[in-house]
Amino acid sequence: MTYSEIWHRIATSYEDGEARAIARILIEELFGLSYTDIVCGATDQLSADDTLRLDTAVRRIEQGEPLQHVLGYADFCGNHFGVNASVLIPRPETEWLVDEGERLMNGASNAAPSAPKRILDIGTGSGCIAISLKLRLGEAYVEAWDISEEALRTAESNAKALKAEVAFCKRDALRAEESVAPWDLIVSNPPYICDSERADMDDNVLLHEPHTALFVPDDDPLRFYRAIARYALYSLSNGGSLLFECNTRYAEATGEMMREMGFEDVTVNDDCFGLPRFVKGSSPSQ
Repeated sequence: MTYSEIWHRIATSYEDGEARAIARILIEELFGLSYTDIVCGATDQLSADDTLRLDTAVRRIEQGEPLQHVLGYADFCGNHFGVNASVLIPRPETEWLVDEGERLMNGASNAAPSAPKRILDIGTGSGCIAISLKLRLGEAYVEAWDISEEALRTAESNAKALKAEVAFCKRDALRAEESVAPWDLIVSNPPYICDSERADMDDNVLLHEPHTALFVPDDDPLRFYRAIARYALYSLSNGGSLLFECNTRYAEATGEMMREMGFEDVTVNDDCFGLPRFVKGSSPSQ
């Protein structure tokens, strides 16, 4: 089975350019072949077992299964994170939350020098944000919440594989109670796609990623942001930070909501594609 045959099969479900990229990544990851190997016909030299393995993988992609599910993992912040139907597939733009969280914590002066920073990730899914922050910030205490037990099991497995000590808890973001000990950073990528946007989404997302982690009602698109920001008002340390990933349609509205609630230094930030996707703010001065 040649590279051309593979990507042409995938192109029945994707644009040609994306099909070529998926085929290349699939072959590289499954067999450790370079792009030069691939275009020079290395797939023709695979054993019968490997050819069957490749054909099975291509069939799964033809049927709409995401590449990351076929491989069993997604890349995020330089690490492999196991993914399945219980969690969202980590997206590259979400790495901004980790980069900015690391920057804020390394520059924070609100905690005593001897006190580890306290970080909370709300709606952790695969654990990619919480685990990445723990790996970068070492001594920080990192806690991660999700309402899904299946997602928490996936996140715990990823933390174990990457040797990251994160405390995972089953908690409902809409019913969070004030924290006993304050957080220096609260970060969240909550559900934010409106129900009416389903028609514009690809089947490989709709059929293979958890709807509870994706969708919110059309009449209340900020429901999770409002609840989390309310919790953060009373649970952040003095000068602590709140970071959100948002629906690009509602990033400005999220920022305005945070300003009205009393957060300071609220900014809306673009993602790697130039779209307004992130909002950050600081707890009110005390």
